[in-house]
Amino acid sequence: MLLTTLLAESIKSGKIKVSQNNTEALEITAQDKKIDVNAKDKEFIQDIISSVRKDNGDDKQQKGVIGTIGRGVTGIRTVRNVQPMVKEIAEDLQREGMTVTLSFKGDTVITIGSEADSKFTRLLLGTKSVEVNSIRKLVEMGL
Repeated sequence: MLLTTLLAESIKSGKIKVSQNNTEALEITAQDKKIDVNAKDKEFIQDIISSVRKDNGDDKQQKGVIGTIGRGVTGIRTVRNVQPMVKEIAEDLQREGMTVTLSFKGDTVITIGSEADSKFTRLLLGTKSVEVNSIRKLVEMGL
């Protein structure tokens, strides 16, 4: 069992609200082996993503077509680097009968674990334990 699954399993039920500058940013709800992370503030999520990119040395933001292509290539590289870890966590959650969902303003965007089932992500990640529920919301969040 992975540390992430162990942490998820130790949370039985409850709700946590995270605020930034007096604005509610995240709401995390846990109940019956299911955890929902509901992002309420897009800027908060984008701040987290940009800080991760800066930590990875990708803090140079070019503008125009060249910048867009560069960010796309960097995004593909990042997905390729993160893919084995996401797959391992998702399959471990599925084995333990647990589900983690990422929502944006109440709409489910990604499901990971036992309730996920997607042929599309099975082709990309090699696992049915990750499901993209809303590509439109995923793009809206900036992921």
